[in-house]
Amino acid sequence: MRLAAFPASVGMVLCLLSSGLAADVPDSHGAEFFEKSVRPVLAEHCVACHGPEKQRGGLRLDSKAALMKGADVGPVIVAGDPDKSKLVHAVRQDGEHKMPPPPRPQLAPEAVEALTTWVKMGAPWPDGAAVAVKGTSVDDARKRHWSFQPVHKPALPTVKNTAWVKNPIDAFVLAQLEEKGLAPSRPADRRTLIRRVSLDLIGLPPTPEEVEALVSDPSPDAYEKLVDRLLASPHYGERWGRHWLDIARYSDTKGYVFTEERRYPYSYTYRDYAIRAFNDDLPYDQFIVQQLAADRLPLGDDKRPLAALGYLTLGRRFLNNQPDIIDDRIDVTMRGFQALTVGCARCHDHKFDPIPTRDYYSLYGVFASSTEPKDLPAIGPSDDPSQAAAFNAELKKRQDAVADFKEKNKAELAARNRKFRDDLRKLENEVTKWEAEGSGGPVRAMALEDLPNPVTPHVFLRGKPDNVGPEVPRQFVEVLSPAEREPFKDGSGRLELARAIASKDNPLTARVMVNRIWQHHFGEGIVRTPSDFGARGEPPTHPELLDWLAATFMEGGWSIKKMHRLLLLSNTYQQESLADPDQAAKDPENRLLSHMNRLRLEYEPLRDSLLFAAGDLDPRAGGKGDDMTNPRPPFSHRRTVYGFIDRQNLPGVLRTFDFASPDATVGMRHATTTPPQALFLMNNAFVVEQAKAFAARPDVAALKDDARIDRMVRIAYGRPAEPEEIALGLRFLKEAGASTDRLTPWEQYAQVLLEANEFAFVD
Repeated sequence: MRLAAFPASVGMVLCLLSSGLAADVPDSHGAEFFEKSVRPVLAEHCVACHGPEKQRGGLRLDSKAALMKGADVGPVIVAGDPDKSKLVHAVRQDGEHKMPPPPRPQLAPEAVEALTTWVKMGAPWPDGAAVAVKGTSVDDARKRHWSFQPVHKPALPTVKNTAWVKNPIDAFVLAQLEEKGLAPSRPADRRTLIRRVSLDLIGLPPTPEEVEALVSDPSPDAYEKLVDRLLASPHYGERWGRHWLDIARYSDTKGYVFTEERRYPYSYTYRDYAIRAFNDDLPYDQFIVQQLAADRLPLGDDKRPLAALGYLTLGRRFLNNQPDIIDDRIDVTMRGFQALTVGCARCHDHKFDPIPTRDYYSLYGVFASSTEPKDLPAIGPSDDPSQAAAFNAELKKRQDAVADFKEKNKAELAARNRKFRDDLRKLENEVTKWEAEGSGGPVRAMALEDLPNPVTPHVFLRGKPDNVGPEVPRQFVEVLSPAEREPFKDGSGRLELARAIASKDNPLTARVMVNRIWQHHFGEGIVRTPSDFGARGEPPTHPELLDWLAATFMEGGWSIKKMHRLLLLSNTYQQESLADPDQAAKDPENRLLSHMNRLRLEYEPLRDSLLFAAGDLDPRAGGKGDDMTNPRPPFSHRRTVYGFIDRQNLPGVLRTFDFASPDATVGMRHATTTPPQALFLMNNAFVVEQAKAFAARPDVAALKDDARIDRMVRIAYGRPAEPEEIALGLRFLKEAGASTDRLTPWEQYAQVLLEANEFAFVD
């Protein structure tokens, strides 16, 4: 009986905690935090006196090794404990040594906070990173670094086991396996395959009837027809749209904004746009252009693509600090579409990649020349026509209150009185609050538009807006541009930027996207740093395959569904996940793909699968987000992708299950295994509700005991119950005895099935 992978008791959980086995959780943002928040502080304020030329007090702060060595007085940091770290006390000016030493001005509070947070994180310092090294030249990068070289379509390699090659993907994979003396695994059986591909494509398990239909279908194209059916399902966009929302750092709130209304009133229209784009198989090059410049396109009567601009506008608001907002938009654009960490060039030339600070501010000028319209454009009629009149009446009432206040208090507002302005902000927040909460209003886009007169950007020396350096043109980054790079001339330049990214001549765009698709099917990308194709990223495990896929992607009209089909119909994808011990020893990380990787469900398909097992999944699609993490009933039964996401107060259950941080673009979620995950499945009221509903399903409850067990196993795992499982289940039900106040024996059995690894993992 396959039931016991999560910790089975509180005692075991306490044992894990006390032993420290659950404490080592990977830090997904350490290197990024160092690059964006720590390196600039060290470079500007520290290495002049504590670098390669001077080491006052015997301390160097230009490398990880030097930092760990400490100073004449001993170690200067205690990783994880700022209060015991001399470096932190020094910059706080409350230690024996104050840094910078008086009379030099103290560090800005945000710099002190950055260093404190960094030490608390464990002082992560990327391997090989130094604070003062010269970046790579553009010409050298184009010649030497794989990702900046043009995409070419290589010839298929020659292999010995030609019978295994079902499509070109298999040839590239098999060639490397044979070179290393390895062989592919056996094909997965049809029951395993349908569960795998269903959860991959639509994020829901197959029904028992769908499983049996595939198993009993004698036609050779039965699996191919299954793939096509799943790709045509409206649930496909819900699954793959959520993957994209990780890239887009989607949230329904702005983060900390002091007295401003925290919620975005129409954020959900971007989420619905992403889902629709995947369902419609919108060509990826058009998908890019719409998300960066839909307002510059001739849309005709259908204005729905304007919602795509939420890609830019739904980030954090940083207390409405404009340089930080623009930095976030540069980051989501360049890491999301190009897998380049251009944000590292905000304060200085990029230390590893050919991105000078001038290129950063060329992009800065594009987004500084764009603004959010005061009146957001309508892209659809009322979401609830029966409530339209009431919505409009209340909206007008609140808008009139704002207008009346402005009219009556012109003088005080003109004099910037820190009270009248606050009162006005409260009234304006009531308008936004009603747009976010009320039903019956028109559907609007969180759009962007060009300023009448575009901004001429300047470099901000050391990243400081009040320290203006040389003028730069609005243009694309040099390393991805033609030899004769032309400045942008069309308004802000966002449309020209979008087309430069979506160009077939761009060496990164297709590679980055096919790698993201591959990653979600196989668990790891061909490039295992999916949002960093620069010098600090990992090289591809199968470079020729990556190029072949990128070229094929563009030749196929940038169709994401065609790419899915190509990957899923390969024998590489259809291998079983059981690793041969000898092969696992030679390739422990399965980089050569001698078998399929066993994957754990993310929170969204796990929660949706619980609702599926309970037979209680609400099919309603789109619209404003529901609260999906409330601790008590009534619970929303909609798919988890329609949950309300609060970036400032991300619920604990989402953090527990490694949900993507909505503060920045996330190319790959980490997968941890911790006791709170088991405790959620054991004790959470939502899970208990689904266990009760699972046991009470009409197609379950009406059966005799042994048949009932078999049916429940088929629903949960997509396979018939084994004789031993039926016997164990019957014994469990007998020994469980009478019902408790919380769960009946059948409900307890249902919850056991839902807690097992087989439910939460995909073979």
